[in-house]
Amino acid sequence: MNNKTKSKKRILMVALDFPPCKSAGVQRTLKFAEYLKDFGWEPIILTVTNSAHETVDESQLVPEAIKYVYRSFSFNASRDFSIKGKYLSILKEPDRWWTWKFTAVPLGKKLIKEFSPDIIWSTYPVSTAHHIASKLAKWSNIPWIADYRDPVQSRYDGSAERLFNLAQKIEKKTLLNASKVVFTTKQASMLYQYLYPELKLTKFSVIENGYDEGNFISLNTDTDTDTDTEHNNSKFTLLHSGAVYENGRNPSLLFQALSSLKEQKKISSENFQLVFRGISKDAYIQQILALNINDLLVFLPSIDYMDSLKEMMEADGLLLIQGPLFNNQIPGKVFEYIRSGRPILAYTSQNGATGQLLQDVEESYCADSLDDLELSIIKIMKVAKVKRNNIERYSRYEKTKELVQLLDSMS
Repeated sequence: MNNKTKSKKRILMVALDFPPCKSAGVQRTLKFAEYLKDFGWEPIILTVTNSAHETVDESQLVPEAIKYVYRSFSFNASRDFSIKGKYLSILKEPDRWWTWKFTAVPLGKKLIKEFSPDIIWSTYPVSTAHHIASKLAKWSNIPWIADYRDPVQSRYDGSAERLFNLAQKIEKKTLLNASKVVFTTKQASMLYQYLYPELKLTKFSVIENGYDEGNFISLNTDTDTDTDTEHNNSKFTLLHSGAVYENGRNPSLLFQALSSLKEQKKISSENFQLVFRGISKDAYIQQILALNINDLLVFLPSIDYMDSLKEMMEADGLLLIQGPLFNNQIPGKVFEYIRSGRPILAYTSQNGATGQLLQDVEESYCADSLDDLELSIIKIMKVAKVKRNNIERYSRYEKTKELVQLLDSMS
């Protein structure tokens, strides 16, 4: 197919996180692809077969408007190369889906021959996606945009000195060879400008994540569902949606704040509960019992994406935990929190990317000390549903407009 006969410009999007993958990262690629068509761009998706995913989310469907989705096989190294649940760490370098390159590169070449895309786009935190796009861009001489939803993991978690850090090698190759590099926060972009001072500043762009209005419109929040069967509407429900972990998202100080407020008789199991959705209490049970707050906490299993949005809308307040390790990042769910119209308690520094974003968001409270957490919890319990102004600037549709401006400037 020749470029001269095309009615639309085309973009080849290389992304592992795509429906039915159960990952928050799905939304960025999916919504870009869905809305690009409104601006004269036809997306061609190159992703993995469903078997590569650990879990799938049947609530996430590919819209009919996205006509071209192509899947190629990949092993999942941590699952498929393990013996009795154990495997060599080198077998998941640079990520668990490194075998995808062996099927995706040949398929990508066929798609380039068939569709003649104007741009190649790929997205991290799966380094293999950038590796595939690098091969395709070099082979075809098509401009390539490398999208970083997060900085490369070894840049913030202390793993930079690992013997087999292929992700950093791919990172360097990507930064040097991509036509443009896009980050989701200004802080992450500045980090990479510092790491690669030899690169022109014009190579770097920032396109934040966002919320999707269509997802929220499709919710029927007046109908009871299984997601809230363990919520008690007579008490204030503070919801944390998604993972927590010791390094970077540790709730320990928050637990201390709850214990203190309970001792002061400012909260009790009669008027307050903190719901953790998608995590187990096992790692924290000793601290929970020692602080005597077991009656204030509810731990519920993971649910599908659309159900998680509905649960946000039904909560009284929303909790975010973002430690100093992630000061250059903003979790995508923040924007869904903003759209929900619920007050937000952010256990994070005001100086980090998340804290700076929330400074402009009504009824959002940032706290990173014991005293501030206690004060913020009491404040948030007094807040009713919030009317936020000009939130459209955080929508996925508006973010797609920013991507289109970048695409148009390159084609």
